[in-house]
Amino acid sequence: MNWINRILAYLRLGADAEEPSKAMKSIENNAKFNGTNMLILVFAIIIASVGLNVNSAAVVIGAMLISPLMGPIVAVGAGLGVMDLLLVRRSLKNLGFAVGASLITSTLYFMVSPLSEAHSEILARTTPTIWDVLIALAGGFAGIVATASKEKNRGNVVPGVAIATALMPPLCTAGFGLAHLNMPYFFGALYLFTINSVFISISALLTVRWLGYPSVAQKDEKISSRIRRYTTLIVIATVVPSIYLAYRLVGQNVYKTKAEKFIAAECSIPENYLMHQTVDAPNRNISLTYLGNGISEDQEAQLRRRMEPYGIEGTGLEIRTGLSLQELGEEDRKENEGMRTQLDEQRAMLARYNALNDSLGHMTQLHRSLMDEARAMNTNIAWIAIADMPVKHKADSTETFNKVVSIHFKEPPDSLQIAVADRWLEARLQGVKHFTSISSDPPKAGKKK
Repeated sequence: MNWINRILAYLRLGADAEEPSKAMKSIENNAKFNGTNMLILVFAIIIASVGLNVNSAAVVIGAMLISPLMGPIVAVGAGLGVMDLLLVRRSLKNLGFAVGASLITSTLYFMVSPLSEAHSEILARTTPTIWDVLIALAGGFAGIVATASKEKNRGNVVPGVAIATALMPPLCTAGFGLAHLNMPYFFGALYLFTINSVFISISALLTVRWLGYPSVAQKDEKISSRIRRYTTLIVIATVVPSIYLAYRLVGQNVYKTKAEKFIAAECSIPENYLMHQTVDAPNRNISLTYLGNGISEDQEAQLRRRMEPYGIEGTGLEIRTGLSLQELGEEDRKENEGMRTQLDEQRAMLARYNALNDSLGHMTQLHRSLMDEARAMNTNIAWIAIADMPVKHKADSTETFNKVVSIHFKEPPDSLQIAVADRWLEARLQGVKHFTSISSDPPKAGKKK
């Protein structure tokens, strides 16, 4: 057992430890929420809300660094550890007041902000998992150990803990949910804040007990038993949902990987080009949009049968054909069929490949530019795809390329939206001949067309 004692010796603070009375005094001072701390909290909430609103991670990190929100959370755990129930009550009161002020401030901001889209910085705070529990525990331990050590040894620990445990963004995300009446966002973000708060407090409680801080009040076994019972219940109630959410998240990631393998290996259909694909893992649904001669019922049924080897049987499959080349050029192809020879076909194919290779860079740049402009013009536009379509000329048997543009809307567009999109494409493509295909997601249930 000698080696265990040696390891434990490395884990003891020893000469680096601050006197318990000074450490607890520092914890008490950080738990106060009046004057300076309250003003700093309000400003930090505004900064974090703006950062989430414009999807800027740097701004959100800045808000976390200046936020004083961790003080009362650590004080709750430390107070329970030394049986200072007065400190616990005072800290809970300050924490409740701080949370209320934070929710009000962030909700008011998002109500008046013209930006209403939920970016990745917001979405990241709506589905907490067991990994957030581990982060909160480790961050809480690091924070309380830094507080319990002499000031010269604290370094950048406290700012790092503030960033890792991320107390501010969940509250701001909850404010976003309230402002837009999005309850899943509100409760998801509030749950993440609860996870962080509970496990930072638990780590503080365990650390002051491990360091042997003296109890403020005379030890009462009845009160100690009640604290242990309530603490255990709170921990279980907090952890269990996060384990389920983590299990669901892993399952969705596994499903998405399998679905993408299926699409790459099985969804290439002759005379059709796969323009867009969407994998909806939570609802086990795959959406494919093709450009070409259309997909027959037999081909669709064959795709469904091929799902089983990939472990995604039972998946919903939605196939959309944005544009049918057969409908556009049926007459031309019939008239030219007898005139084509094998040599002509080979030459045409070679010319098409060369043209596609030459224009690949330009097409990629044009596609990105069109996507950015379209989303800025109309938030109902989900995506745009653009491709070159070969066109045979009867007079001289030459082949040229016309643009094919497919616009997909999130909701069925009205005639005005379609007309605006057509005029914009005419101006944007500067007279280049093109065909436009309009498609959309099905109308949402309960919503009038």
